[in-house]
Amino acid sequence: MTQDFLVTDQAGVWLFEPLSEAARRFMRNYLSFEELLWRDQALVVDYRDAGALAEDLEDEGFTLATRH
Repeated sequence: MTQDFLVTDQAGVWLFEPLSEAARRFMRNYLSFEELLWRDQALVVDYRDAGALAEDLEDEGFTLATRH
């Protein structure tokens, strides 16, 4: 199964890297980037908000792979 996002726990932040075209399109169209940070190809999310974002992405039908 192809994963849509790779989620990496970096202690204080989580990195959400879109892997599929659908994931990249979703991030461009549905997330507000004024307040978001990027590191390379990954969205940097504070650990306090990361769980909610992961749940929202799964609710949208995306699959997530995790790495610690």
